[in-house]
Amino acid sequence: MTAVPNPAQAITQRVASVTLNQITRSGDFCFRAGGTDPAHKADLASTLRNTGRALDPVLLWQPNADKPETLVLLDGEHRVAAYQAAKWLGEIPALILVGVDRRAALGAALKANSKRTLGLTQAERMDAAWRFVREPVTPRFKVREIAFLADVSERAVKYMRSRFRTMHEEKIEITGSWARDRKTMAESDDWAGGLDEAERRAEIERLAADIRDLVDRRKHPERAILCESEAVYEAIQVALGEQAMKAMLAYLLGGDDDEADEWLAMAATSYDAEDLDDDSDAAF
Repeated sequence: MTAVPNPAQAITQRVASVTLNQITRSGDFCFRAGGTDPAHKADLASTLRNTGRALDPVLLWQPNADKPETLVLLDGEHRVAAYQAAKWLGEIPALILVGVDRRAALGAALKANSKRTLGLTQAERMDAAWRFVREPVTPRFKVREIAFLADVSERAVKYMRSRFRTMHEEKIEITGSWARDRKTMAESDDWAGGLDEAERRAEIERLAADIRDLVDRRKHPERAILCESEAVYEAIQVALGEQAMKAMLAYLLGGDDDEADEWLAMAATSYDAEDLDDDSDAAF
């Protein structure tokens, strides 16, 4: 397969030191649904106070060469918040994108935020890809470009494009949440019991905490089976059932039922196999 070129490779960056009041925030370049993570911000602020050294450079964009003082934050929201919490008075290191348009700045911002170290969640990356499918820029973002920037599958992006066409043709209102927009009207009637997006995210976090607690072998040392990751995966599959697993995989893969079937078939083959060699689970 031909490698996808990194759109940021052609972007000109310059290293600089800037003050906090030079940095402008814009919702156009925010892809994190819950805003800053308080614990991570506190950890960074503590590092600043203890070491007195600046953090890694933030990523900024200079949209207008005639106004070099205007700098838009693309990546580094937690670092900026930590500097403010620590009452940092000096300049901070930055990489500034110059001579590029809004399209390139959007791509650079999403790719920087999609990295896996405190990166975007799966839902946030899917929402970002969904947004890029609808983004009215010229030239239009290509399928492989969106998949690369958001770190999602190309199949997911293709499905999003198809869904966008359908919603446009049928004049269906777009909410911006892929989890909601990917559903048909019939499927959306019971949307999270009427919760708004913030309430829904909070409930999801609580449910995730319950699941983590349930499978935490440190909290349940009596369950020796928890030491075997594959057994936990199999238990989840048994608990949810095939239809729920298929729906979950379709959601994670962008709504592609065929690919969900392929993954379920692979899982069934793996669990039914009796004579696996030591390297058999490397495929997972």
